[in-house]
Amino acid sequence: MGNKDKDKFLALARRRFAQIEVAELDIRAASLEDLKFTYNVEDGQWPESIRNERISESRPCLTSNKLRKYVAQVANRERDQRLAGKVRPVDDNADVKTAKVIEGLIRQIEYESKADEIYADVGEKAIAGGFGYWRIITKEKDDSFEQEVFIEKIDNQFSVYLDPRGTYAFIRKSISKEEFEDRYPGKTVASFDQTVAGEEYSQWYEEDRVFIAEYFYKERYDKTIAECMNLVTGEIKIVELKEEMTSESLIEKGYQVLRQKTKKANKIKWAKINGYEVLEEGDWVGKDIPIIEVVGDKVNIGGKEYKRSLIRDAKSPQQMYNYFLTHMTETMALVPKSPYIVTPQEIKGFEKRWNVANVKNYPYLLFNPQGNRVPKRELPPQIQTGAGQLLQIAAVDIQDTIGMYEASFGEKSNERTGIAIRTRAGRSDFGTYHFSDNFRRAILETVRHLIDIIPKVYDTQRVIRILGEDGAGEELVEINKEMISPLTGQKRIINDLTVGKYDVVADVKMWSTRRQESAELMANIMQASPNIAPLILDLVFKYNDFPGASEVEKRIKEHMSQLLGGKPGKDIEQEQSPVGEQSLPREGEGEL
Repeated sequence: MGNKDKDKFLALARRRFAQIEVAELDIRAASLEDLKFTYNVEDGQWPESIRNERISESRPCLTSNKLRKYVAQVANRERDQRLAGKVRPVDDNADVKTAKVIEGLIRQIEYESKADEIYADVGEKAIAGGFGYWRIITKEKDDSFEQEVFIEKIDNQFSVYLDPRGTYAFIRKSISKEEFEDRYPGKTVASFDQTVAGEEYSQWYEEDRVFIAEYFYKERYDKTIAECMNLVTGEIKIVELKEEMTSESLIEKGYQVLRQKTKKANKIKWAKINGYEVLEEGDWVGKDIPIIEVVGDKVNIGGKEYKRSLIRDAKSPQQMYNYFLTHMTETMALVPKSPYIVTPQEIKGFEKRWNVANVKNYPYLLFNPQGNRVPKRELPPQIQTGAGQLLQIAAVDIQDTIGMYEASFGEKSNERTGIAIRTRAGRSDFGTYHFSDNFRRAILETVRHLIDIIPKVYDTQRVIRILGEDGAGEELVEINKEMISPLTGQKRIINDLTVGKYDVVADVKMWSTRRQESAELMANIMQASPNIAPLILDLVFKYNDFPGASEVEKRIKEHMSQLLGGKPGKDIEQEQSPVGEQSLPREGEGEL
């Protein structure tokens, strides 16, 4: 990249960053306030001016944080019924067997990345603050030159600036000037304070601090694709022609190019910049920017997007609750400190004791009699009835603004049967369902990204580990392996991840609630139809977690297999699997 091109490139990057920072300034300020409010960080539930005034007067600022439990309720529901992407083939070159390999590889990527922790943390941030992010990265193995895919958490959601159209994005952080010079020797830190164009760089430098950003952007290019046919097998596939894949190279490999075309397409470019210089640059393997946004409640008004948290509208009633709780507590605390009504003559000579009478618990107080008059306390302050009523109103308003009621937390109500209780709690969940739905969309989008990049990263012959559902059924699989059919002598690649198109549909992992519901439903079915009981008895134990359940499930499967005429010890699932699910090898294929 020449100097002119570099200057033009960086000017565009700075302009894009300035635009998105200004557009999201209010959203980010409100999100930060919501996070501090939800977790009561730095007394975030009290306005700063009121808090400072009360502290200066040694008056209390009590907080009864009722909002945290609502955030935890929605977040834990997402943890308990975690969504999983189910991969399915969508064209003639894709098959169910390869889809299961990709699906198992995605589960392995999630396991290696500790994705459950990432999803849970970012999901809760979106509920409490309105938005959160994770990203997809590739790393080279330590002991080989092969790349692997990982999901990575972005701890600070305010470091991400993502264009709503997906055209560009920044992940920005600041480091010290000394660290910058040590990490990037020979690179320049602009002294913008002494230049006329200083304002242009003001968002990239502070005193002794340098901002570094990973800058993702889409770039248009001419994409040429070719439809070619294997002259031996007759197989037809579509490939993109590049420097390493030309029409001539395809002919040399035994393919005939049937037709080709060129069209405009996007590719994702990446650069690390400091606003003044390009520190590193490269290409991203996928077709989309690998940053996944989880939004809480998003609404577009007048062309501007607003990202809102679960507790945004509940902040005022929570502050109201804190105020009247503090007022009532403060009033009660002043009862034993009700002042005495005395004359100067009555306490003359005993002023020291009387000055601390409301602090120390004296058994008696001396005074100078003045006729029949005796010192007495002023009537203590009384808690107003209205204050208690307003406290209750504030508590109800919190529930109304959030859309969740006490039935969601297991509180007693008029319902008596388990079905009625679950139905009412479920109705309460509808008030916050859009948060779970947006979280679901983010996970499905992550799986789509993985489906896109897996064939490009795992494009060589290698052995990979895949995981079954619920993280069980670990298996080693050889992918992109070339085999020669003993019957025809033709070459064929088994578990070829580089061909075929795949898509994702939603599935739900079996966590505690789903397991419990499944076990209860199957028990009811067995009770209603005893003849069906032997056929599903093993599944009842599969979805129970008590010690020994897996051993019981295994023994039942062995017994059922014998009844069906199978061999002892053979898994009933293997005995009854349909052809599409059984991984039967095609001609020239080996087994997994």
